Amino acid sequence: MAVVTAPRVLVVSGDPVGELMAGPAIRAVELARALSAAGHPVTLAVPAVGPTDLAPAVAVVAAEGDDLRPLVQAAATVVVFSAVAAANPWLAEVDAMVVVDAYDPGLLETLERRRGEPVNAQRDWIRDASAHLVDPLSFADVVLVASDRQRHLVLGLLAALGRLSPRVLAEHPRLDRLVRIVPFGIAAEPPAPPSVRPISGPGGLLPGVAHVALWGGGLYDWLDPLTLVEAIALAPADVGAVFLAGPHPTPAVGAAPLAARACARAAELGLLGRRIAFHDRWVPYAERGGWLLDAAVGVSLHRHHVETELAFRTRVLDYLWAGLPVLCTEGDVLAELVVAADLGAVVPADDPSAVAAALDDLVRATGTERSARSARTAAVAAERTWPLVAAPLVELCAAPAMAPDRRVGRPGPGRVRGAWRAVRGLPETPRARW
Repeated sequence: MAVVTAPRVLVVSGDPVGELMAGPAIRAVELARALSAAGHPVTLAVPAVGPTDLAPAVAVVAAEGDDLRPLVQAAATVVVFSAVAAANPWLAEVDAMVVVDAYDPGLLETLERRRGEPVNAQRDWIRDASAHLVDPLSFADVVLVASDRQRHLVLGLLAALGRLSPRVLAEHPRLDRLVRIVPFGIAAEPPAPPSVRPISGPGGLLPGVAHVALWGGGLYDWLDPLTLVEAIALAPADVGAVFLAGPHPTPAVGAAPLAARACARAAELGLLGRRIAFHDRWVPYAERGGWLLDAAVGVSLHRHHVETELAFRTRVLDYLWAGLPVLCTEGDVLAELVVAADLGAVVPADDPSAVAAALDDLVRATGTERSARSARTAAVAAERTWPLVAAPLVELCAAPAMAPDRRVGRPGPGRVRGAWRAVRGLPETPRARW
């Protein structure tokens, strides 16, 4: 009897993989692991490989740009982050099924990050961020998104690019193959207790504070750590906050200016080192569970803007993984989950008093209330493990196929992009630029 081998998959990360990883690298690793566990031979291509045992069943290789070509030729499916796909437009011409991962619409982050800069600089940044999101959609066979809201955004972009053609609709009237929801996931195994408690233990950041709220991710410009700083000044004296404020593991991103501003404000309020602390190194992926288990509440705050509506705050999933009550700002899809499942507290934007009150309520919960919330949190987390959320991608990779319009031939990405720019009265750009 012939042995049936699952189709080979190449997962391409734009970020280095190793002990220190941010969201896109983590997602690439975990999707690769889920595909491998389902029986697919998987190669994970990354710009650089650091020390890691995160993907023992996955072949991890350092490759980018033209070095990806032989790996792509050997694969039936290529799963690639949208910005990386935009930098490699030759992917439009390959025979493999091209799956573009658009779970993190960086254009919307760029709008907030560059707000207030000179107009010409903003225009350049926004143009490039737009290209990173839009250009790969002209040749993607499948687009991955993290939520229904993101699916609506991508469908609108695909419509503007002319991708919602009669041929595509004839084969997939609901467009459920062209755009698939694959959220960020949660590890199936619970976090392990740390050998040394990094917050409350001897030598920890805030050993004298009874109830510590953890800011468990980067201090990016579209978020609002300053409101948490102001809230701690209003909260009872036994409530504090720890911010994970180390520079981003991808050198091009580097340190966050917002971290310095938040630290300076904590010092002005006389709270720095007493009830507020900043950890100035990025926490290794394998060690993040110890920080979560040593906190009382997980916090995610943002201002009210368009990025909020389409964001998928992955740090909230870490809080659920560790069983923490969640305190977050209203407006994004995970805030809706917190409300619907009663997993913590949701507050208005820019409201330190509301944050302080919510913190006090969460840390004063009775044992019965905490147990009930923990059970609800565990149930929600169990429904969002990586093997479960990756199931649609596993299904696609088992039977890879080009999108109907790419299968029969259509204008190459350079011409699609040129037409898109012409509609907006923008000058044509050479193919090599994008």
